Amino acid sequence: MPFTDETTIRTHTGWDNTDLVPATLISQRLNDAHEAMLAEIDSVYEMSSDPLLKLAETELATAYLLRSLANESGFEDRDLRTQNLTLRAGGRAQTLLQLADLEEAAAWKHARTFLKTGTRRTPLKLVKSD
Repeated sequence: MPFTDETTIRTHTGWDNTDLVPATLISQRLNDAHEAMLAEIDSVYEMSSDPLLKLAETELATAYLLRSLANESGFEDRDLRTQNLTLRAGGRAQTLLQLADLEEAAAWKHARTFLKTGTRRTPLKLVKSD
């Protein structure tokens, strides 16, 4: 069971438009994000209701959604030329990808204390040279 839900993702992003971001797309990306989280977090947190873990999964799902929108945008984002105006393509998809990278970085930052590697420390020993 995911740590977050569609309502939380829509609140986080402000995406009320279900035509632009349908519930099925959110569900797919949320499942992807949850699988990624489960692969990286310590198993003791798999059933956690910690708000920080919920935020992390919300941000990761948002990153995945932004990448999906960028992919779709890349197909639709073409040069627009009229007699007096030329608009170059590429800006929208690039912006969405940059936002996705920021969301993913924030997600893993928030999840750091729950990660398998983040919860175990290797003790250091001082070594004397001869």
